[in-house]
Amino acid sequence: TSTLHTATDRAYIHSFVTAFYSTVRENPVIGPIFDDAIGDHWDQHFETLTDFWMTVLLGVHVYKGNPFLVHRQLPDLKNEHFDIWLGIFEKVAHEKLYPDMATIAVEKAGRIATSLRQGLFYKVAE
Repeated sequence: TSTLHTATDRAYIHSFVTAFYSTVRENPVIGPIFDDAIGDHWDQHFETLTDFWMTVLLGVHVYKGNPFLVHRQLPDLKNEHFDIWLGIFEKVAHEKLYPDMATIAVEKAGRIATSLRQGLFYKVAE
């Protein structure tokens, strides 16, 4: 049934998300930013991020948040942090996701990062 398929997909995506953010948290530059923002709510954050990637990768519309507003609230976030995040993302995606899905995930993550960067760091001259 489609419910079982979705549950299996969710477990698969959740496994990727937890592996990815475990690696992010070990990074000395961006790990503390995430830990400061999320505190001891990592389990809840993993669920939210699983919803996000289920929506992005599988078209299962379960994510209800606004990534731009969330990232705008991070006072220590810098443009160059996205390069670190993307590097980790690409490595873990290729380790944990099916090859076709990893390729799509990396492409979509790059587009999302570009969009967030433009919204957060680039001001249009008036």
